[in-house]
Amino acid sequence: MAVSAPALDANLGTVPANNSRIIMFRWGGLTSRNNPPWPNTFAANFTRRMGSPSVAIFGLISWDTAFTARIYFIQQVELLAGHILQSYSSNTKIVIRTGQYYCCTYGQIPNFKRMYTRLRNQHFNQYLIDILQKKLGAAYSISVWDVSQIAERRPYAARKEMALACPSNHVRAELVDVENSLLINHLCN
Repeated sequence: MAVSAPALDANLGTVPANNSRIIMFRWGGLTSRNNPPWPNTFAANFTRRMGSPSVAIFGLISWDTAFTARIYFIQQVELLAGHILQSYSSNTKIVIRTGQYYCCTYGQIPNFKRMYTRLRNQHFNQYLIDILQKKLGAAYSISVWDVSQIAERRPYAARKEMALACPSNHVRAELVDVENSLLINHLCN
């Protein structure tokens, strides 16, 4: 038996006080490669149905750096800031997850032209942090989960070895585990 969308929405209700619900949206950054487009998440008015979350984590940059022009990214970050202001209550803690450390050369995936460099990644990270803090800082508590620094602070030979073991030159799974442990520690303490 299929459940219609309105019935499903009615069953979700709102998040009771002092409780949390995990709501996850998988975006390929703020790029035009998302199907459906990332702004549709906000157009669906999910916070009206599910309540405003205690924490909203925005993990962006990696896809944005690889596949978008700088001006497009700037426009999308401005749009994202507006959607956050309209959708989340001021009690929502905003966490900005920077892009992963990226090393050495850019990867080539068939049918994708990647525009990725380490400095471009750093620039996009800093732009996102600066704009969201400027636009949202008065209304929200904002934290930066700078996962790129975990690898950046290692010696170059260790960074290169770590990244080149992954076909896309990003960090390996064991470092992602460290990143996630640090996040959970931050959120729980």
